[in-house]
Amino acid sequence: MAALAKLLRPEANKAPGPSRTFGSSHVITVLLTIGEAGSIGRGALAKQAGLGDGAIRTVIKRLKEDGYVLVKPAGCTLSAKGEQAYGELKRKLPGTVRLSKTSLTLGREQVALLVKDEAKRVRSGIEQRDASILAGATGATTYTIEGSRFQIPGSSQDCEKDFPSGAWSELRRSLHPVDGDVVIVCGSDDGRKSFIAAISSALTLLE
Repeated sequence: MAALAKLLRPEANKAPGPSRTFGSSHVITVLLTIGEAGSIGRGALAKQAGLGDGAIRTVIKRLKEDGYVLVKPAGCTLSAKGEQAYGELKRKLPGTVRLSKTSLTLGREQVALLVKDEAKRVRSGIEQRDASILAGATGATTYTIEGSRFQIPGSSQDCEKDFPSGAWSELRRSLHPVDGDVVIVCGSDDGRKSFIAAISSALTLLE
């Protein structure tokens, strides 16, 4: 994760001045969005990351100065360093899936995010929940995969049995989790906000 090291340090992503307007989850969302789009304009980036014009300008400026992003008239693209960081990030966070309101967590618009091979770093899941709430989520639940089962640390050892829902099949079909992986489900009243909250939760396992 060498190319991502600086981006994953929270203190490196604080906006200047008395108040913090964005954090690592927004920076990572911007990097992911550029990587997936290939080339994208500032306005579309701001919408995807849930940032205002001033904040997105600052994020792009920092990514450019740190060598991750190239800014061209047609839009922002990733540099070679940015492509490396994007590849590292996608290996750790390879997939997401949007869910309509389910019993897996709180919130009408939910996003499930797969974190590869980090179950060993999950304690109670409270750290991930708190990070998601700070990022604007209504709720978040962290599931580890052990013995091919979805588990909640310190609680259910077989969530599919204890909390029947069709959403489990969707998670298996869309994310393909295996033993040692983590699935974080975040919810809010807005799907974009849920996505950013899921990224924020996942970063507690990567920082």
